Amino acid sequence: MSSDRQAATHPRGRPSASRSSLPRAVRLTVAVLAAGLFLAVPGYGDSTKTVDIEINKGKVVGKKSARVVRGNTVILRWSSDQRLELHLHRYDVRTTVSPGTPAEMKIRTRATGRFPVEIHGQGESGGHSHGHRTIFHLDVYPD
Repeated sequence: MSSDRQAATHPRGRPSASRSSLPRAVRLTVAVLAAGLFLAVPGYGDSTKTVDIEINKGKVVGKKSARVVRGNTVILRWSSDQRLELHLHRYDVRTTVSPGTPAEMKIRTRATGRFPVEIHGQGESGGHSHGHRTIFHLDVYPD
């Protein structure tokens, strides 16, 4: 049989001489490491994002929203100059923040969309009422 005929009848359609000279264990290790790197990319696995949010006189200082990817975990870490009750809608997460005592909301993002964080029970004069006022948004995007 000619070498041309042998190459054409190889089970993978190529001559044996073109196979990798790397040992199978090395090829397997490289494949596993490459897959691990792929899975570490945000959106393909679990990651945690912490967002620090400062409230002064009932208003957020700086950015008024945070953008995260569905399937990951986000920690909203609040600080405030006054005691406030906060509520993240749809995820139904509540916390109370007080001066000198930061508060956290830890959320595993499962729903996409724009979700408001409201101050509950704060009146215009700083007293308590039944009012709700949006001060921040959590934007969750598909992975």
